[in-house]
Amino acid sequence: MQALIWRYLWGSPRPLIRWLLRLSFGGLALSAWAWIVVASVFNGFSSFLEEVFQRADPHIRLVGQGLTDSLRQALESLPEVEAASGIYERVAILRYGGRQAVVRLRLVDEKYPEVSRIGTQLLWGENFPLREKHLLIGAGVAGQLALADLEEEALWVYLIPSGRRIAFAGMEGLLKQRAQVQGIFSVQKEYDDTWVIARQSDWKTIQGNGYDLIEIHLASSVKMESFVKALRRKLGGNVEIQDPRRQHEGLYRVLAQEKVLARIGLFFLLLLTLMGIISSLSAFLLLGRRDWALYQALGASHRWVRQFLQRLAVVLLLGATFTGFFLGTVTVLLQDKFKLVKLRGGEGFLLQYFPVRLAWEDFLWLLGLVGLAAVFVSVYIRYQLRRLDLRSALQGD
Repeated sequence: MQALIWRYLWGSPRPLIRWLLRLSFGGLALSAWAWIVVASVFNGFSSFLEEVFQRADPHIRLVGQGLTDSLRQALESLPEVEAASGIYERVAILRYGGRQAVVRLRLVDEKYPEVSRIGTQLLWGENFPLREKHLLIGAGVAGQLALADLEEEALWVYLIPSGRRIAFAGMEGLLKQRAQVQGIFSVQKEYDDTWVIARQSDWKTIQGNGYDLIEIHLASSVKMESFVKALRRKLGGNVEIQDPRRQHEGLYRVLAQEKVLARIGLFFLLLLTLMGIISSLSAFLLLGRRDWALYQALGASHRWVRQFLQRLAVVLLLGATFTGFFLGTVTVLLQDKFKLVKLRGGEGFLLQYFPVRLAWEDFLWLLGLVGLAAVFVSVYIRYQLRRLDLRSALQGD
């Protein structure tokens, strides 16, 4: 039976049947290829963003009330925690010459370099530890200020405690300090356009009883979910515990929604392809009814004919799907290895090419949909065979 299936798929003496089945095979293979490639691009962008965020973000960030230094020390004493850093965050204005920029001023302690690797993302300057009255600033902030010769122009940091104070006292009434730029980093727009990092010891007057944030770096062997659950039980509901996903929940939600929309589009493409295959199989069934009648006349049972046609349809569907899997996998691996497709306008950014990553769930999703289609086609073939009068086919009707 396998040899006969192969003959009908690729060597049928009827040109119309031969090309219908070939086009159906090629269309489904291309749909499967597109499914894998498009899904891998979305997976690649998600992985790239996770990697980028990991260069700057902690494993866990605590936000809320009661973030005292004693809590930070207690957390750091836990065996799962490698380092814990207490951070004050304020809104500030940087002024350089005739330009200024509103920034998030992050006042960090000596433990911060053990929690965040943002210092490894420098475009210019020196890494941690920060020298007295020196700053690490994002590339976007540096661009807004058009930093040039810091020896000629002074860089001033104005701390903004409230909008009311600016209204009554003006800029000169704010707490200010002259500073030097120690380094310029580039991680991602969210950081580059707003972040400025300074030492807490340079701003002793603003330090209160509690930190705005406590950031934690975990040991490599620690499971994130179990640690977060245990920590939540200890801290209660006054403190929000943010894992890497929670820290950028909005962005990841948008990426997930875009992937769902892409899958919906690919599903309709696949649905159109499968409808075309069903039409091709209907034509194949009708045009070959003399063959099915002849097989029965030579002793084949009606069940044998039905099983032959069902197996042919399944071989067509699964063969085309696995061919698409193979082509899609090869395409993704080539892109990952040789960076063949570039991002238009990517020059000067962190990413110049389309990132890709294969995921098993994408293969399983498509295989499941094609499996459902195979079941439907099998039922459809059984239905059509019941309607055909094969005896009349041998009589020339």
